[in-house]
Amino acid sequence: MPEAWVAGIAIGYFIGSIPVGLWLGRALTGDDIRTSGSGRIGATNTYRRLGLKWSVLVFALDGLKGAGPPLLVRLAFDSPTGEVLAALAAMAGHIFPLYAGFRGGRAAATGSGAILALTPTALGLGAAVGVPLLLIPRIMSFSVLLGATVAALAMALFATFGPEPDAYLGFAVAAWALLVAAHRDNVQRLLTGTERVLGRPGAPTPVPESDESGP
Repeated sequence: MPEAWVAGIAIGYFIGSIPVGLWLGRALTGDDIRTSGSGRIGATNTYRRLGLKWSVLVFALDGLKGAGPPLLVRLAFDSPTGEVLAALAAMAGHIFPLYAGFRGGRAAATGSGAILALTPTALGLGAAVGVPLLLIPRIMSFSVLLGATVAALAMALFATFGPEPDAYLGFAVAAWALLVAAHRDNVQRLLTGTERVLGRPGAPTPVPESDESGP
């Protein structure tokens, strides 16, 4: 159903491109939150710049960006592939937002929302692993990457051996690869033991010029 695929990509990308953290930061402080911390617009850098309550709001709205497009496609079309394309496009829109100079976030919350819309049980399994890990070492990227890996494996198993559409297997693989690529600098810091720890005292770290353009 090509019309569902095209609609899914368009809806997903334009909704995913809404830079919630960037606009909220500008409304509250007049500043661009990408100028320090990780240089991103997601919930983690919002936490560093604006505090917990605004970070929770950004996470929820970014998650809605991921859940909304596949649900809209499901209502309008009978096309699991269209749902998957909408979800992936929403993640791509968050990473490369049209409305923010293509400098966005890493799509952890947006990807979580997409998984919630497609396979809620997989998100629950991923959260069961990721959230406790966040409470212990307090390294967000470590928690996100392991939680995403568990969720992707669960989706793949449900699509291969369970009731989920085959197209969801493609989402599991593509979304996991997209998240890992978006976190590639975090992976490097994890390997060298220099990754940022949430709540660690210290001044915000300015973002190097060369780090601003990555996903």
